[in-house]
Amino acid sequence: MTVNNIAGMKETPLMIYKKVLENRLARKKEELAEIEKQPEGLATPVDKRKYIELKAVVNELENCINMADAMAKMEG
Repeated sequence: MTVNNIAGMKETPLMIYKKVLENRLARKKEELAEIEKQPEGLATPVDKRKYIELKAVVNELENCINMADAMAKMEG
């Protein structure tokens, strides 16, 4: 199923998926920035664990976006 966007192009499910990933990536990067700008830094083990987990999620989302780009190029 496709959805018409404002420009009149058809949005494929792959394009929608990519947008969802990009939005999630932006939120995770914001969370990461909040941890990084804390004056006490990574003071507790919980902060360190959350930081490491967020970094892993950001990397994985970036990889998924790259794969979606590659798949879109193969389709079009």
